[in-house]
Amino acid sequence: MENYFAGIDLGGTRVKIGLVSGGVVVAKKDIAASPEGGLAAGLQVVREEIDALLAANGAVLSGAGLAFPGLVDPVRKKILSTNKAYADARELDLEAWAKDAWGVPFFMDNDARMAAVGEWKYGAGRDTDDLVVMTIGTGIGTSAVIEGKLLRGRHFQAGILGGHLSIKYDGRRCNCGNIGCVEAYGSTWCLEGIVKSSPDYAGSQLSKAGKVDMAVIFDAAGAGDKLAIQIRQQCLDSWSAGVINLIHAYDPEVVVLGGGVMHRAEAVLPYVTEKVLPHVWCPWGKVQIRATQLLSDAGILGVVHCLQHKV
Repeated sequence: MENYFAGIDLGGTRVKIGLVSGGVVVAKKDIAASPEGGLAAGLQVVREEIDALLAANGAVLSGAGLAFPGLVDPVRKKILSTNKAYADARELDLEAWAKDAWGVPFFMDNDARMAAVGEWKYGAGRDTDDLVVMTIGTGIGTSAVIEGKLLRGRHFQAGILGGHLSIKYDGRRCNCGNIGCVEAYGSTWCLEGIVKSSPDYAGSQLSKAGKVDMAVIFDAAGAGDKLAIQIRQQCLDSWSAGVINLIHAYDPEVVVLGGGVMHRAEAVLPYVTEKVLPHVWCPWGKVQIRATQLLSDAGILGVVHCLQHKV
């Protein structure tokens, strides 16, 4: 049997699970997340899925890593804040969970931070030691690598709160409690409220959509729906403003855009690049804005890399 590492990328709507060997995801499973049921219940499902992957691939587990959508203390392996999701997570001993399940070493950190490590070591940022990653999904996560060092900070929140940089000081209230965050205008969780509050909602094909997410917005915009075009534009401009702030804050050579919306990279990347570059103060040269090369594998590879190499 071969020895593999398990990477678990726990998102707000999906959980990506992968078996990794030699920096490659050799098998994976994508399942629905149920944060309202609590993390403890979800971990049982995750354990079963990992066991199934191991059995199907004749593999032995050598370690497990968890990329979590919240503030994480990777030293004590504790969740510090969950932003009201996975409400029981702060009380759980996740290292004990992994030991009980497989008797293996365990590591955990913030999901966006782990996506940045994935892109830095295996993806679109392999050629630099100065990069920022923005992951667009249920929320907006960010992380920074500066001079070859992953930014964590004394309280483990450095770099990862770029989705909560304000781009409109008198704007919408964000889930975090702040006003006018990037996330309040350009993440999946905010879309339904924005769409339904529009006077154009009743006449829009979005009113017939069962669930409004980025794919629905981009499809409807492509079909000429007026409201969808407006919301798509708002998202693109919000992401662009966020990237400008990140460049000014962290001085990267490369910015990587990730998350499910980058399945539409042909629509997102050129616009953000053209919007950002004229507005950033970079006398040294030109920041490269790139699409993820890893998509849903970024967090899986990142957390396994940190587990193996003690990043």
